[in-house]
Amino acid sequence: MSVPPARTLCLGPLQAIRRRRSVIVGYHGIARSPVWDDLSRLQVRPTRFRAQVEMLVEAGFKFVTVAELVRLASGQEPPPGYAAISFDDAMRTTVTAALPVLREYGIRATAYVTIGFLGRVSPWIGAKRENRIATAEELLELAAAGWELGAHTMTHPDLSLLDYDACRREIEDSKSALERISGLPVETFAYPFGSYGPASVQAARDSGFIAAVSTGGGSWDPFRLTRAMVGNLDPMPLVLLKLDDRYELLMGSPPINVLRQRSKQIRRWAQKQSDGRGPANTS
Repeated sequence: MSVPPARTLCLGPLQAIRRRRSVIVGYHGIARSPVWDDLSRLQVRPTRFRAQVEMLVEAGFKFVTVAELVRLASGQEPPPGYAAISFDDAMRTTVTAALPVLREYGIRATAYVTIGFLGRVSPWIGAKRENRIATAEELLELAAAGWELGAHTMTHPDLSLLDYDACRREIEDSKSALERISGLPVETFAYPFGSYGPASVQAARDSGFIAAVSTGGGSWDPFRLTRAMVGNLDPMPLVLLKLDDRYELLMGSPPINVLRQRSKQIRRWAQKQSDGRGPANTS
């Protein structure tokens, strides 16, 4: 079987990234979704997801969970060459689509669970059955496969807007609830929307986690961990920028920032139009 030229061209840069650093990769759902069901393009097509996983394998990364990477780092930058794959919201396709692919390569990943969403429809993706959030039983299937289950709050609020007590309730309650479901320690946390402030960082520390991940650029501070979030529209060169932690720097330039703000305005308008069609985005 021939290898697509773009994949061949990207393999060398990906190997160079592996020699320089470790990475945390973030996804949401793995599915084909119509634009109106997934305006933020959170769902990555299964074929594209498989290709990205295979490239990480071919580039020589060693795969670990987020908690394992944190332990390797010991509070500093981790040694180069490791990749931790993670999934926010614990959508059902994490079990039905991502797990089988990763199992082929012996890869264990991390699923970040919003407790209040279990078994319900995602608030951001259309109401088709394949778009729903996993059930408690499906989470146990991930745990049985050696995956790490991480907390992602009770109700998915923007923690940067909440005070310490509210952050602590959302964070600590989700940790306790997930531990009751899985019977396993819950060691890492993901900030909803990647948003955090001093109160939420302190609340995550005080809730007994060893680390917390953001989205996009960050640092190797255990409670502000950088993570490359991959969306459906990201071509491989853009994925490489994210893995190399250079995407946010590029996107912060004035011309690109104007385009990003315009894109957000268009998505908000489209979301309102979509909401007016019926219950497609209710939870």
